[in-house]
Amino acid sequence: MIIVLDILPIIYTISSVLSIILAITAIWFSLSVERRLKQNFMNLKSLIELQHQMTEELMDNINQESGNIQSVVYQTQTEIHETLQDMRENCKMSNSKKRN
Repeated sequence: MIIVLDILPIIYTISSVLSIILAITAIWFSLSVERRLKQNFMNLKSLIELQHQMTEELMDNINQESGNIQSVVYQTQTEIHETLQDMRENCKMSNSKKRN
């Protein structure tokens, strides 16, 4: 009985030391994971900001191009309209010359 009573404090001490080692290991591991998650979050945030900036630049380019296309279309429409007016005037002159 005396041997068992002498061994119990040693077992408790060993188990306490192992518990402390396991707790320190768990804390260290959780801090390591937290650092990696924070770094991944920061990388993702910078990537999203870059994508947002690129999207804004793309939208600005699209707006500029659409303005250019619109002005070319209006100019072409005006030229076509003028050409049709000239053709119409020429047809009127031709018809009047034929009648004479």
